[in-house]
Amino acid sequence: MRTRQLYGLALIALIITACGGKEKAGGGGAADKNTLVIGLTSSPTNLDSRVGNDNPSGRMFDLIYDPLLNVTPNMDYAPYLAEKWETPDDKTIVFHLHANAKFQNGQPVKAADVKWTYDSLLADSFVSPKKSGYAAVDHIEAPDDHTVIFKLKEPNPGLFDNLNLGILPTGADTNVFKTKPITSGPYQVVDFRADDRVVLQAFDQYEGGAPKIKNVIVRTIPDATTRVLELRRGSINFEVNAIPFENVAEFDKNPDFKVVKSPGSVYQYIAFNLRDPILSKKLVRQAIAHAIDRERICRDLQRGYATPTDTMFAQGHWARADNLPTYPYDPKKARQLLAQAGYPNGFSVVFKTSTDVEANSRAEAIQQMLKQVGINMQIQSNETSTFLADIQKGNFQMYSLSRNGIQDPDFYYIIFYSKNVPPEGQNRGYYKNPRVDQLIMQGRSTFDRAKRKPVYVEIQKIVQEDLPYLSLYLQTNVAIMRNNVDGYVQYPAGFLLSVPKMSMR
Repeated sequence: MRTRQLYGLALIALIITACGGKEKAGGGGAADKNTLVIGLTSSPTNLDSRVGNDNPSGRMFDLIYDPLLNVTPNMDYAPYLAEKWETPDDKTIVFHLHANAKFQNGQPVKAADVKWTYDSLLADSFVSPKKSGYAAVDHIEAPDDHTVIFKLKEPNPGLFDNLNLGILPTGADTNVFKTKPITSGPYQVVDFRADDRVVLQAFDQYEGGAPKIKNVIVRTIPDATTRVLELRRGSINFEVNAIPFENVAEFDKNPDFKVVKSPGSVYQYIAFNLRDPILSKKLVRQAIAHAIDRERICRDLQRGYATPTDTMFAQGHWARADNLPTYPYDPKKARQLLAQAGYPNGFSVVFKTSTDVEANSRAEAIQQMLKQVGINMQIQSNETSTFLADIQKGNFQMYSLSRNGIQDPDFYYIIFYSKNVPPEGQNRGYYKNPRVDQLIMQGRSTFDRAKRKPVYVEIQKIVQEDLPYLSLYLQTNVAIMRNNVDGYVQYPAGFLLSVPKMSMR
């Protein structure tokens, strides 16, 4: 054991030394073609796939875990640990596992491990914010080493969004796996230093093929200016959506770098509390929609790296509806609607946000726009934990947040079904529409997309008229890397799933 520990420490030192900022002549960046250094804005909180629920942890899961299935760049699902699956009926999903899959300690991955991973998460004694995503699961069967059967209490195609959980070996201790998990994914964790870095090494026996880049270091760099400087000098050589938009142009013009841009699925919206006596009026919400210049927000605040949207689904999503009701910027129309609603002189409202600089800039722009139509919007900024606690309790009038990577339209059940209100549910604005409730249940009653799509098209039209959410924009993904990095594929939600197939020259 002592020898193994010394080997691990030596490996860490070797990797860190290799990417410690040594640059090629002419500013070409880090010289080691076997080490990719990724810059993140914040640190992963927990490397146990059953627990970690923050974005940085999710990006680590992209690299270290092998789930049953995962998303594709065109927002569909692809097999990973499962080589295929079928749905013999609307309450059964059968997965067939790769026969040669192994954990990084050499033991084979069996159906019993998949069953244990999900069963342990759903156990009453296990604490995790992910449990609610599996409410439709009745039980899981493992009839042989390579077959896993999910039996559902009721049809729920939205479950597929939650079947990308990283599989753990039976008996995994969350107190250990939160920092040093044993997984079956393309990379294994060598070292995890909270708020600093995670050091990864390629797993050569990964059933999907050994990664081409042998070493990956994921560094936590909270300060945006520092991230820009480190990318510029080569001490990090890859990032996705971690550089301020105003700095993208300099890398775009620099031949030492590649900049990859594509439409994304990060959805920014404004939410209204429909229990509020003023905001409960549809005319008021529609007036606010006409008072906000979304084009200007995308142009000036997002530096053009965003596109106004009238739906939460990204371009190309199979359920996305076209020709929805829209609310072009029209202050005169906004004032007319306010007068019709009984507020010819406007009103006062509190808009809650975090202390994040970008969030406050957006809030201030909205504040000035609403002022032009007579609405006095007061901004209340709190630390993120306080802000989110208020939102989760439904303690607000208005706020703005983003949703990332919405895959299945059953997400409407989570955010707009009338019974899913705080404190347990995420219908935080207390939206209630009987027709939407009916359609939501109809949409989740089958796996057949041909039957589901018209249901969700109608939901999008109703929601866009009712405006429990005011859609602002979909953010453009921007990845920046050294020009010797090849093979990167952009995912709408900014996932790092293509890293194991990437290479460096």
